[in-house]
Amino acid sequence: MKDGRLIRYCLMLALPMAALVVLGAVFLSTGVSQIVTNERERVEAEARRVADEMRRGERLPSFVWEYGAGVVEGDRSQAGEFPPAMLWKDWEASSFRKGSAMWGLKRRHGTDEAVVWVRDGRRVYAATESISETDFATMFWVFGPLLMLSVVFVTLSAIASVYSYAKSRDDFIAAAAHDLTTPLVGMRHVIGKDDEEAANLNERMIRLVENIREFLSSGGRRRVPRKEVFSIGKAFDTAYRIFAADYAEEESGPVEVIGGKNIEVCADEDLCTQILWNLLGNDLKYAAPFGRVWVKFETSGRFAKISFADEGQGMTRKQMRRAFDRYWRAKTVLASGRGGFGIGLCMSREFARAMGGNLTVAQNEPKGCVFSLTIPLA
Repeated sequence: MKDGRLIRYCLMLALPMAALVVLGAVFLSTGVSQIVTNERERVEAEARRVADEMRRGERLPSFVWEYGAGVVEGDRSQAGEFPPAMLWKDWEASSFRKGSAMWGLKRRHGTDEAVVWVRDGRRVYAATESISETDFATMFWVFGPLLMLSVVFVTLSAIASVYSYAKSRDDFIAAAAHDLTTPLVGMRHVIGKDDEEAANLNERMIRLVENIREFLSSGGRRRVPRKEVFSIGKAFDTAYRIFAADYAEEESGPVEVIGGKNIEVCADEDLCTQILWNLLGNDLKYAAPFGRVWVKFETSGRFAKISFADEGQGMTRKQMRRAFDRYWRAKTVLASGRGGFGIGLCMSREFARAMGGNLTVAQNEPKGCVFSLTIPLA
């Protein structure tokens, strides 16, 4: 495939990464603040519960602090951070409702412990509790961007590897196809008409290489088909001549032609010949060994319709949906050892659609397949 198609595939691979980064950015900008707020509200609710219990006398304080005197009751070791010189505002500054708060919470440095307090006149009743508060803001703002950067790095590295591999493979195939074309064309002139069998084999090799070249080039800027008037029967005869001897050797015998072949169409004769060559080669490999092959010529509206029907193994509906996919070959084909490159049908349909027609496949009754090619009439 050319760079254009390959780049589009790489961009498609990058879409999940881009979506993840966008969602992550939205989450960091809107969701984190809500999570932090929820955590703060949870801590406040837990502290308020302890404060209410001390106010109602349901919970004994760990110590009692009195203004100007310091700790007057309880465990002085726990109250080491609350000296006698502390002012009321020192308690209010740590409260949930600053200024007018009558209760609040003070953290012990370096621990999960917190002192929940309730103020009553000149006295503060305090209980030491284990109330942890998770720092979600730091967690998400530090590790979130790191995670997103890791995803971007891994995805881009994978895409770069895929691009490099596919580009190297296509460059190699293109170079091989180019190097094969020159000697094959030279052999065509050397063989001439003296050896028909050798000429046909040479022609098959040239068309096979042409498939590969067209396949690679169609990934980028497609070849613009010519518009010329010609008989589709002439293109069929040109393609069939290459396979005639091979069909004769099969149990199915030669291809049976139904209908008048001399239907004039307006399309690219070379491309039509290539499509018919692909369809005949496809049937020769997969259908002819199992039964007869028919080719029916007819007109349908403003199109010429050429149908290739066979009595072969056929395909399931799932296989028919994938029949024109690039590189796809059925498992039964791979097991038979008759499989090609998986590009003939793909290229044939692209050629047909480029000329204003189409190529489809359907089940044959009672068995086999029917490939139908439509080409605009002249």
